[in-house]
Amino acid sequence: MSERRSPRSRDAYAEFQTLQTRWNDNDQFGHLYNVTYHELFDEAMNRSLGARGMLNHRSGAPIQVVVENGCTYFSEVSYPDLLQVGLRVAAMGNSSIRLEMGLFREGEDRESAQAHFVLVTVDSRTHRPTPTPADQRKALEQLTL
Repeated sequence: MSERRSPRSRDAYAEFQTLQTRWNDNDQFGHLYNVTYHELFDEAMNRSLGARGMLNHRSGAPIQVVVENGCTYFSEVSYPDLLQVGLRVAAMGNSSIRLEMGLFREGEDRESAQAHFVLVTVDSRTHRPTPTPADQRKALEQLTL
């Protein structure tokens, strides 16, 4: 088994997306369902990529698809918490991108959960891997520290 990750602080991330928890996100124990964490991370990632023009599959430009993800939990969050998800690009290859994210309660400096998503750039029509275009690489560089 690998060594457990430690929580990061806000300064480990380049950008933040604010998300509101919902009543139906809570399980019978009063904290968020595990799948909800993944949904929140996915929403923050898609907002960030969408703002950079990288999710328009109808444009003909290459798009990114998730090929791997994972989450480590540090402390509970629940409704009605207002959350900020920090994002950063940890690594960029020829056609792959590793995004790392941290989920923070409003006003807290230590993340409650940490996630990673590995994306592969694919042709929007064939869905075959292709090099990440220069304009998309430049847009993603805004998320590097």
